[in-house]
Amino acid sequence: MIKHVGLTITDPAEIKNFYQDVLGLNLKKEFTLSKELNQQIFGFYEEVPVTILSNEESEIEIFVTHIPARNNYSHLCIEVDDRKALVKKAKAHKYPCIVIERKFEPLVFIQDSFGNCFEIKDKKGHKLHSI
Repeated sequence: MIKHVGLTITDPAEIKNFYQDVLGLNLKKEFTLSKELNQQIFGFYEEVPVTILSNEESEIEIFVTHIPARNNYSHLCIEVDDRKALVKKAKAHKYPCIVIERKFEPLVFIQDSFGNCFEIKDKKGHKLHSI
């Protein structure tokens, strides 16, 4: 049902470093959101570069801005084929990883450098009992 999710970052290098290299998303499109349209939609009067990244299942729209993140409970849950490999890759790139071991299956969260939080689930049939 969800077509895409829009996220904010402050460092454009994150597009390659986190979203492409760690999450494995592909560049689909880049454009600049005009000041006027941004004001009408989001209430900010600035031109903002936007990058759309995707895989076979989802799209993420990345807005690069100087506006800082707010701490809250927002997160995205994504399914991957090999959660253990993704955590290893994220740690190798120095991204924060939270792994909470539980009886049935660990809870796994990773963050980009802006603070966008991703809950990581294994696709059905790929349950891991430890990360």
